[in-house]
Amino acid sequence: MAAKTAWKGLVFVTFVYVLYVVVTAVVIFCLPKEKEAGRMTNHISAYMGEKEATVDRVLLLEDGYQSGLARMQMIQEANQSIDIAYYSIAKGETSELLLGALIQAADRGVKVRILLDGICHGLRGELRNARYALAAHDNIELRYYETFKPFKPWTWHNRLHDKIMTVDGKLAIIGGRNIADKYLASKPPKNFVYDRDVLIFNAKQEKDSVIVDMKRYLDELWNHPYTSEVFANLSKKQTEQGKKMRDRLSSTYSDAKHEKAEFVEPSIDWSTSTATTKKVSFLHNPIERFYKYPFVWKSLVDIAAETKRSVFIQSPYIVPANMLEEYVPNRLDDKAEWTILTNSVTSTPNVIAFSSYLALRDRIVETGARLYEYSKLYSLHGKSVVYDERLSAVGSFNLDSRSAFLNTESMVIIDSEVFASQLIGAIDSKIADSTLVADDKKYIEPPEDIKKEKSFLKATFLNALSKITVYCNRFI
Repeated sequence: MAAKTAWKGLVFVTFVYVLYVVVTAVVIFCLPKEKEAGRMTNHISAYMGEKEATVDRVLLLEDGYQSGLARMQMIQEANQSIDIAYYSIAKGETSELLLGALIQAADRGVKVRILLDGICHGLRGELRNARYALAAHDNIELRYYETFKPFKPWTWHNRLHDKIMTVDGKLAIIGGRNIADKYLASKPPKNFVYDRDVLIFNAKQEKDSVIVDMKRYLDELWNHPYTSEVFANLSKKQTEQGKKMRDRLSSTYSDAKHEKAEFVEPSIDWSTSTATTKKVSFLHNPIERFYKYPFVWKSLVDIAAETKRSVFIQSPYIVPANMLEEYVPNRLDDKAEWTILTNSVTSTPNVIAFSSYLALRDRIVETGARLYEYSKLYSLHGKSVVYDERLSAVGSFNLDSRSAFLNTESMVIIDSEVFASQLIGAIDSKIADSTLVADDKKYIEPPEDIKKEKSFLKATFLNALSKITVYCNRFI
């Protein structure tokens, strides 16, 4: 009898908790959201420089391995500080080598701050003891943004999605890559993604560099009440585990240096490899729970509203939900040609996001844009926009409601025709391996060989799933 009563009590408590989660993590976010009139964004002219060249130079990091080399060299050259804010660090050879380099940088006196998402940080499994190795070092601080709070379900949506690293006020990287082999390995694993970063070089560490703005944002995240210091008081067992992992990571890096492994022997000349800019600006979402004001999204569409000739967009996920459309200006210039590139049925690894895209794809077609779906090996993960072959936006922002209203997100806007040309070339190289889906408000029938390549079962599943996810697009 007592066991039966206890069982009923457990079922009741579980039901109440699930109901509480549904109300506070789902229903609340489905209530009508008033459009905010404040928080003005800049006119397009604010992102354009008047000088021939500013203090910031930029390097497009299209190749994942090259992007890993750039990160490695930044860490190796650090003299004072390294600040990192990433969604996740996952297991893999590149991750362990970069962590080993960070530990040795800290050993020589560099102050290292690592901020990761509190739920999706990735320091589990093979890297679980890396948490203790990092936290126990005198010159390394590890913090999590918005850890899992079982009785505050509304915080579950507030994810740290930025991918930023700054070094000494001299170097910075921002883009779409996390730290993992799937982004940085020389030999692509099965889950490899084509991504995109931009490196910013401020040779003289001048105060009018955009890196100063990026560092200020990282400071705000680091000191925010949503951010928690973790593993500050390690147990004896955790300390021992951390020391073993620290020694292993440091030894792995030292061995690679001794063997002159290519990944730990980068030789990038920042001065000659980077391009000049007229101006570089930094954008980020506000740090808020519940719905954020979509500052990055509003800024991107406001720039597009002033574009006269062309707009090139690449995003792994495009979900044109009603919430996003509310912030689009009533009229975009009809003369501008729009080219949009995203994943296809065959390439997408995110079935939820892609199914929601399928449900709303007509809205993209109705704009008259040339819509392409990448249809070759691996998948696209880069996020970028090019306006009038002059202004370029690169960062972590996906074209969906989650990036607009829920996540922390950041982008840089680069005024450089040279960089814009390079970025358009990178997008065009992926378009060459893509299928034109729609043009001038009309769908295009794909060639027979493309039809055969598509997975019938996957396509059928995604189309069926789209009937459901279309109602959940504010979370996707």
